[in-house]
Amino acid sequence: MRLRAKRRHQWNLSFASMSDIAFLLIIFFAVAGKFTRSSEKDVVVPAVDLGEENQPRDIEMVVTKEGGYFVNGSRVERDALKDEITSYLVDDGTVESRTVVLYADRDAEYGHVAAAIEAVNQADAYLELAVRYAQ
Repeated sequence: MRLRAKRRHQWNLSFASMSDIAFLLIIFFAVAGKFTRSSEKDVVVPAVDLGEENQPRDIEMVVTKEGGYFVNGSRVERDALKDEITSYLVDDGTVESRTVVLYADRDAEYGHVAAAIEAVNQADAYLELAVRYAQ
């Protein structure tokens, strides 16, 4: 008696169509995305999901795309940043009273943002980078 060997089929899966689908999904989400303004000074900060949103602080520094500096709403020249930040600091021993929240436009030049960070460092304050919460 002769036994027949079982035929085994090999599966082939083409991934070429997968890349087409992924590309179409990227285009769909880019077109269907929701665009919002993050502040009145046209500063677009990076997005991150950190959980609960903290209470706003008293010392806020904004670096615009054009390289403008604002501390608590008033325009400040680059050379006077350290003195302006120092004038807002309270030495009561808490970190919150010595924290500066930095709102830097994501398209701002690195040198402008680095100058703001250096001014906070020279004022012996703590730095908190602001981000837009992902929705």
